[in-house]
Amino acid sequence: MWRHLFLLIVEALGNHLEYFQVRYDAIGKRGLSPLSKCTATMQFLVYGIAVDCVDEYLKIDASTVLECMKNFALGVIED
Repeated sequence: MWRHLFLLIVEALGNHLEYFQVRYDAIGKRGLSPLSKCTATMQFLVYGIAVDCVDEYLKIDASTVLECMKNFALGVIED
């Protein structure tokens, strides 16, 4: 996928869903970036790999990858 297209998708999801925006927890620690969340989702979709492989590569928990996938699908359907 072209980088420009991927960044357009990330930007559109960030504008549409709060989940794909940068968030901070109660102590002010920054959460995962929208870019990381979309990268995990795309790898999961495109390569058809197991969630654990994305976990090892991007250091994102398997449950977070599944949550990213769910929100990505909702964002695509709603847009």
